[in-house]
Amino acid sequence: MSSQDRREGFLVDMHIHTNYSMDSTFTLEETLIELDGVVDALIITDHNTMGNFSEEILKALESKYHMKIFTSSVEISTTQGDILAYDISAAPSENLRPDEIIDIIHSENGLAVAAHPFTLLGLWDLIFDLNFDAIEINGTRSKQANKYAKEAAESLGLPCIGGSDSHRRFQVGTCVTEFPEKIDSIKEIIDFVKKGKCKPVFLQY
Repeated sequence: MSSQDRREGFLVDMHIHTNYSMDSTFTLEETLIELDGVVDALIITDHNTMGNFSEEILKALESKYHMKIFTSSVEISTTQGDILAYDISAAPSENLRPDEIIDIIHSENGLAVAAHPFTLLGLWDLIFDLNFDAIEINGTRSKQANKYAKEAAESLGLPCIGGSDSHRRFQVGTCVTEFPEKIDSIKEIIDFVKKGKCKPVFLQY
């Protein structure tokens, strides 16, 4: 990807996996190389694990690639599908019910997002009965699945975020979230999303 693919606003890939996810071999630095000059920030959302990078390493990588790296987030495997949790202190136990996970996220004032809801590991129509803050549009899933996700968000009156869900090089930066201004913290991201001041943007598909 090149810088000419950029859009207006502040671009954040909100669904990034590293080699700490069991189904990814792509390292954080390899991801940063691919995203260099393409996005302004990324959020690490490994599967059921957090805290794998020291502050020293993160600051060094931010300086090297001129990109914000946000952590304190995770993709959680529930009994019925995946949930993205943003700004929480620790990864909850796996295989809790979706409503239990959402309650944990909200108890910390975090953001609960339905990950790729209309796919094999999504929650499908259960999203209509759960207290989500947003719905994900996913860069590695089918156009039909994303169409359903967008329609569900509209029906629920919820904002959509964009994330690549990258596990391999060709998936990095496929879909991102555009914010209207520069962001310095994950709490600012949550505030913008809850106010609906964001939109998913496809950089490649």
